[in-house]
Amino acid sequence: MREGREVPLIPRYFDLLLLLIERRREAVHRREIFDRVWGDVVVSESALSQAVRTIRQTLGDDSREPRFIRTVSRHGYRFVFPDVIEEQEEDSATAAASIPVEPRLEPAALPTAPEDVIRTPLGRAARFAATRWGAASAGGALAGIAAGGFGGLILAAAPGSAAPIAIAPVLAVIGGGCGALGGAGVGAGLASAEAAEPSRRSLALILAPALGGGLVGAAVEWLARWGLASLVGLDLDVGGGVEGLVIGAAAGVGFAIATRRADHGLPVPRGKTLHAALITAACCGLAGLALTLSGRPLAGGTIHAIASAAHGSRATLAPLGRLIGEPDFGPVSGGILAFGEGAVFGLGLAYGLIRRRREGP
Repeated sequence: MREGREVPLIPRYFDLLLLLIERRREAVHRREIFDRVWGDVVVSESALSQAVRTIRQTLGDDSREPRFIRTVSRHGYRFVFPDVIEEQEEDSATAAASIPVEPRLEPAALPTAPEDVIRTPLGRAARFAATRWGAASAGGALAGIAAGGFGGLILAAAPGSAAPIAIAPVLAVIGGGCGALGGAGVGAGLASAEAAEPSRRSLALILAPALGGGLVGAAVEWLARWGLASLVGLDLDVGGGVEGLVIGAAAGVGFAIATRRADHGLPVPRGKTLHAALITAACCGLAGLALTLSGRPLAGGTIHAIASAAHGSRATLAPLGRLIGEPDFGPVSGGILAFGEGAVFGLGLAYGLIRRRREGP
């Protein structure tokens, strides 16, 4: 109320304001705010940021020099206005808090957009996949770029290699593309699985990314076979679908082990974020090793097969095999490469999905 007139505020925003006032002697953690104010629905972090911005506008507050609500970095928010007057209501035992607001401030308009809320399991799955697939795709892409570029440098420097140094950026681009596509498919599955019931979360975290990875892998497999046959006349048994399914399932297993329940759209790691990402990386690395030993190589082994079939190619990975003591690119070098590929992909994917961005004021 201001000068006897009601100041419009969304009910949940009013509940948030009341919570901060009631707990004004301490900073309230974001997790507790979500549990108290949005306990019956799933919302994103941006819903809380929008609520705080609206309340500040209503009170005429400034986030840079807060008089009412202060942001506590990496924790939550605290109501800091000292002159709160509590008056006992005549017909109720509950107390209401009154905040003196300067009369010159005009009431803030209600936001025209609805709250960032999705109530159905299908809606939650779609929301998570839509908002987090970019992080998963970016994490996979960066991992692929790093792995491809580093592998290219090692190949160019290996004794007896005819590959030029320019192969490093070429392999980085190939690795980045494969990582981005794989991260998008597997990451969408992982994000969607977070909407499952807690009792079914582990199963969903395995099946959904396996499906996403398998679909993306099958599409890449078809395009690769068609492109090689049409452009260079090579008819090779290029994999993709099975590999994507297995790597996706492995990422889900690692993710289920490394994280607890979802906390308002983001998984909570068991320990530090890097430790959780390393668990996922280990699972993906072991899956890549198993695939290669069963005769289904990942990106590096596929590049070697294409280079070997194309006469005169300098992208063969035989120098890497000789570097570790094999006469050619064999099972040992292939297994090491596949484990590294899977582990780096899992690391980038999991870190992109788990890492929480710091919010502004």
